[in-house]
This record gives sequence, structure tokens and C-alpha cells, in this order.
Amino acid sequence: MFSAAAGAQTLADAARKEAERRKTIAKPAKVYTDSDLKVVAPPPPPESPPADAAKAAEPQAKPAEKATDAAAPAKAVEPSVDQGEEHWRKLMDDARGALSRSASYLQALDDRVRALTADYNAREDPAQRNAIWAQRVRAIDDLNRLKEDMAAQEKAIAKIEADARKAGVPPGWIR
Repeated sequence: MFSAAAGAQTLADAARKEAERRKTIAKPAKVYTDSDLKVVAPPPPPESPPADAAKAAEPQAKPAEKATDAAAPAKAVEPSVDQGEEHWRKLMDDARGALSRSASYLQALDDRVRALTADYNAREDPAQRNAIWAQRVRAIDDLNRLKEDMAAQEKAIAKIEADARKAGVPPGWIR
């Protein structure tokens, strides 16, 4: 058996060696602090599926705008049954289609907000939590804008229905 005491160094010996080593160092090592580090902005979060869906929903919102635009000239020109069944059906189909797409997108955004909230609560790293929170805030902003758009789309549908009643259009044409 080997004896541990034979090769062991005493604390006093270790302190003497460290003191000698420090005397031989000509220049002390650089100590880095937070003030020495450059402030770097966090990278932008990756595109999320709802953001892509928002871009895809923009062109889809145009049919509702067309329906609104088509209803807007009705103020200047009295709507009439002479415009034909096809015209009235297309107006309503476009407006309802836009509302339906918005409702689907609303559900997707709502799911995204819930997922981001759960992800935020599951993370412990403050940097990751801040990035997730920023994504969540943007998703909530999109959600609120979409709700406003849906309210406008519902008003456009009501306007088309009112114009059709004024024009004497048979109810079956706009169902």
C-alpha cells in the first residue's frame, strides 16, 4: 500500500508556490466584466405559421373588401334586381367566404396564443421567455386586428342584405 502522506503537499507549501508564481507574472490577466461586452440585439424570432397565414390571409381579405366596395357604390346607384341573381349570389358568397376564412384564421391564432403561453410558462431561461413573450404579444395584436376585420366583414354582409331588400331581390338569391 502507498502512503498518502508521502506524496502529499501541505497547505503551506502550496501557498508558497502560488505566491512565487504570482511574483513571476509581469502583467495581470484581463478581467472581463459586463461593461466590456458589446450589447447585441437578440436575433429576430423565426417566422411562425400564423405569421405566414397572416400573409396568406391578406389576399383572401380582398373578397370582403370587394364586397364592401361593391356595396359602397350602391349608395350612389340604387341597387336593383336587374343586376341579376348571379351578381347577388357572388356578392354574398365572396363576403361569407372571407368571413369563413377569417374565422379559421382566428382559430389558428387563438391556438398559437395558447401554445405560446404554455411555452412561456414552461421555460426558465429569461432570454427565451422574453422572445416567446414578444411572439405572443404580436400574435395577440394580430388576433385583435382580425376580430376588427371580422366585425367589418359582418357589417358588409348586413349591408349587402339590406341593399338586396331595398332592391326587391328575392331572399333565395342571397342565402
